[in-house]
Amino acid sequence: MGVSSTELDNLKEQFMQMKKESAELFRKITDNAFNKRPESGGWSAAECIDHLIATGSDYCDQYENALREVIAHDKKLTGELKYSWFGQRFINFVEPPVRFKAKAPKRWMPDSNINLNKAAAAYSQLQDRYVDLITASEGWDISKVKLPSPATKLIKFSGLEMLGINSAHQRRHILQAKKILNIK
Repeated sequence: MGVSSTELDNLKEQFMQMKKESAELFRKITDNAFNKRPESGGWSAAECIDHLIATGSDYCDQYENALREVIAHDKKLTGELKYSWFGQRFINFVEPPVRFKAKAPKRWMPDSNINLNKAAAAYSQLQDRYVDLITASEGWDISKVKLPSPATKLIKFSGLEMLGINSAHQRRHILQAKKILNIK
């Protein structure tokens, strides 16, 4: 194995923590509670999770492209991975607490009436996919390739930034789901 990155280790830990937190959340609720929208409006906890599964799948696909490109161009890691100024600002924008709400692109709008067990399994598998991708990235400089965001081709992020954005995005919507369900 080549040079390791503290930032990749941190991200891997964050995705493993979200898997653990979500498993605890899923154990505490019923299908009805999971799918119930708040009286004040907005998404149900189920819709939050479904949205994370859809966005995560697209970002993982893009991340795999970034990793393939880095390996094909033999861009080995020689120091610590770093976020660009813009990438760090975007991560901060997505990070909870929510300061600004943005409408999800149509392709990432969640379904309604989602099976709790299926969603729990799919979300857990998504976290495993992130961890596997991060493990496969060890020794490669994933900050050296820029790919278009799955949300809009107008913005490009490095592979590292894609991971950071998704970690923050997941924390944002897991927190939203917990608030909806009144779980601390």
